Amino acid sequence: MSSAVDKLQDTPGYQSIGRQLPYFNHTHSRRKQQLLEKVTDMWVFNEFVSKGFINASFEPTDPSVRVWAERSPVGSIDELLSVASKRDTGKPGRPEFIVFDEKSNLVLLVENKRDTNKHFFDADIEARVDEYAVNGVLWYAKFLKQRFNVIAIACSGTDPLTRKIDTFGWKQGVDTFANLNIHEIGRIEDYREFMSADLVVSSQISQINLLNSAKQINDYMHGEMNVIEHNRLYVLGAILFALEDPIFKTAYSQYNGNKDIAEVLWQTLERRIKGSVVVDKELLIAELRPTILSLRNDEKRGIRGKYAKGTLHRLISDIDRLLFEHYKDSELDLISLFFNVFLTYSTKGGSDLGIVLTPPHITRLFTDIADIDLDSRILDICAGTGGFLTSAWRTIALSPAYTFAEKESFRKNNLFGIEIEPSVFSIIALNMFLNKDGQSHLFNDDCFSLREALPAYDTNVGFVNPPYSNSTYSEISFVELMLDSLLPGSVGVAIVPVNAVSKRTKKHSDNESYKQRILTKHRLIASIEMPKNLFFPKGTETIVLVFETGRRHVGSTWMAKFDDGFALLKHQKTRTPTAISEANYQAFMAAYRALSDTEFSFHQALTYQDQWVYTLFKEEEYSVSDADLQSSLNEYIAHMFSNQYL
Repeated sequence: MSSAVDKLQDTPGYQSIGRQLPYFNHTHSRRKQQLLEKVTDMWVFNEFVSKGFINASFEPTDPSVRVWAERSPVGSIDELLSVASKRDTGKPGRPEFIVFDEKSNLVLLVENKRDTNKHFFDADIEARVDEYAVNGVLWYAKFLKQRFNVIAIACSGTDPLTRKIDTFGWKQGVDTFANLNIHEIGRIEDYREFMSADLVVSSQISQINLLNSAKQINDYMHGEMNVIEHNRLYVLGAILFALEDPIFKTAYSQYNGNKDIAEVLWQTLERRIKGSVVVDKELLIAELRPTILSLRNDEKRGIRGKYAKGTLHRLISDIDRLLFEHYKDSELDLISLFFNVFLTYSTKGGSDLGIVLTPPHITRLFTDIADIDLDSRILDICAGTGGFLTSAWRTIALSPAYTFAEKESFRKNNLFGIEIEPSVFSIIALNMFLNKDGQSHLFNDDCFSLREALPAYDTNVGFVNPPYSNSTYSEISFVELMLDSLLPGSVGVAIVPVNAVSKRTKKHSDNESYKQRILTKHRLIASIEMPKNLFFPKGTETIVLVFETGRRHVGSTWMAKFDDGFALLKHQKTRTPTAISEANYQAFMAAYRALSDTEFSFHQALTYQDQWVYTLFKEEEYSVSDADLQSSLNEYIAHMFSNQYL
């Protein structure tokens, strides 16, 4: 060690460092002696010099970037750290180094330990923070992220060959951090780039980016890891769920090779499932265990040298970074969106699971139609992947109007879902976990076998997107069961194919009897025609039916056509929002709440013998003006010329 200290004393700027470090002399007079013993501190100092943060005399090279040891004179930083003692005494906390970048409102923290054995304590991320570098720097970051974006760097060791460095990003106001998988000290420009990924972007751009990312991850699991299609969704859900665990998020980068990481991933997943109160824990564990543990060897031959820490580490790292980069309003919303986007790629839109995946903006429509609040008790008898339940939960979870205790009570007591397929049940459980739930009343059962039990749950909101190809039950029979299971005066919302309310096919020949029974017990408030290609690539035409339960149908029904403004973009597997989507949505909801007649809505008296479809009752104006005809001809001729047909 003496030779290392001798070298330090010859380092440029070393003789002046005690004088140049703000607070160095008058705060801790013994710091010079400690510096002789803390080779890691001096290495960090030299890195700051080589990367352009400061010069050898500890003077800033960029006036907007300032570096201090232990304490910053910036009032807001010092205030947040004033109660951040690592012994949790409420006294000040003092990281080894603090960097403040005024340009990006970014604070960079460095916490050092001389011994690599003191790099990370993996039993509890908030335990022994005074002894371990990773735990300590994240402890400080937790305080500063209230007002700043934070880069937290943990360094341990004195030998360049064995030294450990881990870097974490914690965005302002976010509940959790991201493991950036950076194992060196970079330039301030690098850190600015990492933290600028949360620039406000439109939902259209954000969703397009997520679509592209989901496709890339799907292709990676297929091409590099050899994960079969159905299992890819399990793998993604498991990784997203594990990344919400701060110990796993920190620890996975410490392992090399698929074998060790897959085992740690499964241990984390199993521990979290067992810690929940979801029904049928053992079914969920039995369904997921083989898939996750198979990742120990799930990579193609000849590519093991392509990824230094293995293909699974690369996958987890990419997903972790993706969540970090795309964070906008709430992790809660983002994770669910990403999970549902990926579902369209990994399971052909849910078709190979025997389900029809409801697009997220339609689940939002359902929750807004039902006007979800703390008193809502939601039932979905064909829960599928849980889109309706997670959407209802997000409505409550993201509302500033409710307290934490009220939200906790809602998620524990107010969500009820039934799914008959074990594989799909595993997906809905993961989806609910990812939405900070996991304590809903989820049942792996046939909803019709629970007909007598369902009313006992006193639910007052019903959602259903029934299976469209069930050989035993027609879609309208699921609607009737859902409505009959709710309390009187409840709201029931269903999305069904147009054929479900007609007699156009043999399967639907007895629908009139169902419709007649429904209208004697429940009032049909609205029938809403959905956009074509809503379930692209399936071409099923659908309508949304809204009922009030326990009241015989009388009077007229609000008939409407919903234009969501979504478009099919080239090379995309799903419809994506455009610039008009949100405005269209708000205009539609305003009309629905008032049940007003507009250019896209009107009132119509209906009986059980009618087909409850907007198009069949809408009076269209087919007159064409000379100007419209000329314009259309001009466009057609221009199209023919531009495509060399003429």
